[in-house]
Amino acid sequence: MNQALVTKYPVTDKTREALAVTLRGCEELIPQEDWLQKLAKSEATGVPLRIKLGLDPTAPDIHIGHTVVLNKMRQLQDLGHQVIFLIGDFTSLIGDPSGRNSTRPPLTPEQIKANAETYYKQASLVLDPAKTEIRYNSEWSLPLGSMGMIQLAAKYT
Repeated sequence: MNQALVTKYPVTDKTREALAVTLRGCEELIPQEDWLQKLAKSEATGVPLRIKLGLDPTAPDIHIGHTVVLNKMRQLQDLGHQVIFLIGDFTSLIGDPSGRNSTRPPLTPEQIKANAETYYKQASLVLDPAKTEIRYNSEWSLPLGSMGMIQLAAKYT
């Protein structure tokens, strides 16, 4: 733990403990100062942080690498923060163009639903299901329509 940061900000033992928990097992947290400020603000206001993980259900199983993030999210749940498990159903429906070598093929709604169910079931082996909010990116992507999507895409190169 960066002692200079902890002494720079007047943080409580609870915030100091939360910082230690979130840093455990991490090689580096960038920017650590911002994270400490967010933890301290959350404790001071009593408003839990909202921690999100978004996964596109492009296959029936999540992979072992996801468990690293899921374990950290569970630690944050145990500290009282809100975890949002975000299913990229809209992205999977249209095919994700951000692949390194090729785009991911679009999936059918039935494939997406089946994969999303297994993703959540697997994630729930690590996360506390009673404390996990499930959201789908179609909730805000579908209402944009084609005009909204084009306007959004125009903001990026």
